[in-house]
This record gives sequence, C-alpha cells and structure tokens, in this order.
Amino acid sequence: MPVVDGKSPSPWRRWALRWGAPSAAVALVSVWVLEPGSVVGAIITAGVALGALLVFVGTMPRRQPPGELRARRDAGGNE
Repeated sequence: MPVVDGKSPSPWRRWALRWGAPSAAVALVSVWVLEPGSVVGAIITAGVALGALLVFVGTMPRRQPPGELRARRDAGGNE
C-alpha cells in the first residue's frame, strides 16, 4: 500500500471500487432489469439482491483505532 505524505490511503476507496459499487449495482439492476412477473421470479430477484447486499456488507473494511493501525504498520518490516 503506497504511503502519501506519511499517511496511507483510505481502504474505503479500494473497497468501493472492488466490492461496493459492483455489489450495489447488482442489487439495484437485478430488480430493475429482471422486473419479476411471478412469485418465483420475485423470490429469485430478492435472492440475488440479498446476496449482493451480503457481499456488500461482508466485505466492508473494519474500523480500527489509529494506534492499532500504526502499530501494525511499524511491525510490518522495520528490522
């Protein structure tokens, strides 16, 4: 991870491009494009949207106190 001006970039940008935007797009497009006309179609559409939501939430970066991040970074290879 590159360091700019002594600070590492936010993990949220990387996550948003890799997981956030595609998951949100799948969830939204599954309803708009499929437009279920039956109960079975509605269940499939809801399943696809819920799966995308689970990926969206499950891959979010976790919050960590700044001291913990610094400690991990310092322990990473300063020998």
